Amino acid sequence: MTDPARQYRRVVNGRYRIRMLAFALACVPIGLHIWPRAYGLGIWALFVVQFLIYPHLLYWRSRTAKDPKRSEASNVIIDSVALGAWAAGLGFPLWISVGLFLTILVNHALTGGLQGILLGLMAFASGALASTALVAFHVSTDTDGLVTLFSIIALAVYLSLIGIESFRYAQQLHQVQSTLDRQKMTLEEANAALHNQIQKIDDLREKLREQANRDSLTGLFNRRYLEGTLERERARCRREGAPLTMLMIDVDHFKMVNDDYGHQAGDEVLRVLGKLLLENARTEDIVCRYGGEEFLLVLPKMPLDIALDRAAQLLKFVQETSVSYGEMRIRTTVSIGVATTPAHADSAEALLKCADKALYQAKARGRN
Repeated sequence: MTDPARQYRRVVNGRYRIRMLAFALACVPIGLHIWPRAYGLGIWALFVVQFLIYPHLLYWRSRTAKDPKRSEASNVIIDSVALGAWAAGLGFPLWISVGLFLTILVNHALTGGLQGILLGLMAFASGALASTALVAFHVSTDTDGLVTLFSIIALAVYLSLIGIESFRYAQQLHQVQSTLDRQKMTLEEANAALHNQIQKIDDLREKLREQANRDSLTGLFNRRYLEGTLERERARCRREGAPLTMLMIDVDHFKMVNDDYGHQAGDEVLRVLGKLLLENARTEDIVCRYGGEEFLLVLPKMPLDIALDRAAQLLKFVQETSVSYGEMRIRTTVSIGVATTPAHADSAEALLKCADKALYQAKARGRN
């Protein structure tokens, strides 16, 4: 983070150039004004200190201050008091006074806006009053042609250079703003890219989660997904006073299919059976490959009599389905065990055991 005091020292350097320029320009018409008049060495010594040495002293003061900003703000007030004193001390010569007055207004406007202008007016008036109290009030507004000319030239040069300085400052601000706009655009693009990357990561995470819950062969839910879902489904059905029914399905004589046609053919039989079960399932049903050649249908809110009809229908669909594998046509049958809550069990785990037991009874009675 940039130190504010160090950052403001750059402003102090700019103010130093402006102050040195202003006092250098002012010393010409003032010097020409006092030259033909019988002022003593004291006035000339004060003139040299004020217009040739004073700007460097204030610059040194601001550079060595702990708070350059506050120091430079007080310097501008000191400028106004000093110039007010010179205007009054010289008897308010018209063009010199106008030049000094406009100079302090411009300086205060640049540093403090409207409030700065009001402060400059008070400082200028304070300097004029102090000078009047010391040297007695007198007014001598006349200036000869050369002093008038140099006063106008000095004021024009000063205002022009202030305008150039302000233009440069505005250009710098524009460049800074352009840089900030480019950086903002870069950050927005980076932010958009980051959001896209996060979205891709979320999508990938979702795909990985989906893959972790899916059987790679059939695309059905796997046993892992079932373990995280079954008890939740049972609790939901219990709250709604509805049954939860399971169909445990096993391919008959699957070992013979592998032995006769090969394991790839057996895999094709499992894929076709999984697709058949999925096509005949409701939206709320859960179709899982439970393991090996076993499948499980979880049927929320399905009464036992309808589940038995559903099982009989599935037996028929499987028996009528021919699995194509190369030039071979493979036909299989399945055995199904049916269990439901609360008739056969109350918990999900006990219901699984009942469905598995019913499956083996079906196989023991001749399969299909």
